[in-house]
Amino acid sequence: MVQIILSTLAVLLIAATGSRPPARVQAAGKPNILFLFADDQRADTIAAHGNPHITTPNLDGLVRRGFSFRGNYVFGGDSGAVCVPSRAMLMSGKTWFKVDSPTLNGARLMPEVLRENGYVTFGTGKWHNGEPSWLRAFERGKAVMFGGMSDHTKVPVRDLGPDGKLTDIRTGGKFSSELFADAVTEFLQSHDSKKPFFAYVAFTAPHDPRQPPPAYRARSLRHTSGDCNS
Repeated sequence: MVQIILSTLAVLLIAATGSRPPARVQAAGKPNILFLFADDQRADTIAAHGNPHITTPNLDGLVRRGFSFRGNYVFGGDSGAVCVPSRAMLMSGKTWFKVDSPTLNGARLMPEVLRENGYVTFGTGKWHNGEPSWLRAFERGKAVMFGGMSDHTKVPVRDLGPDGKLTDIRTGGKFSSELFADAVTEFLQSHDSKKPFFAYVAFTAPHDPRQPPPAYRARSLRHTSGDCNS
């Protein structure tokens, strides 16, 4: 199985399953939640976890300042692609055998529960579990890709309009990671701080096609060449 990193999953699944946290936690207020979800990233591709052949300074910073749950595994999949069931299990709090992964029909989703408890829900990035379930989960959204994969420099995305409907498909004008990061940054900067938020950012990287931006590709090649020549 492919191991995945799901920081804060244990806490978030409390909301997804409808369980109530202790009263003392509720009394402390509702924390804002920024959930970053990588696509098909191997667990051994984080330098802070012992990989000497890769440079991941931002992820390393999260490791230093927080917690790493390293015993999480994808439960299974309908095919070789594990992103669909991973997202389905994350959002529903159910195992693969107990949720309709492609559509999430009949499943009460984590963002739905958070919305019912006063959270503003925002989504950007990949969602390969059907448009109806996304619309059920999020009340705000920008640069959402409904599908499995695309050219990282020409991502077909849609926005959630003020009428609650998805706009026509447009092509993102920058690399996918920047596109989705900019979308959530815009949301965070404009958000009413009086309300708690759940912001879900589903990066399509490092899912194939393997096409890192030139600067990062050159850096990796230099690092690899140095190891091979030593």
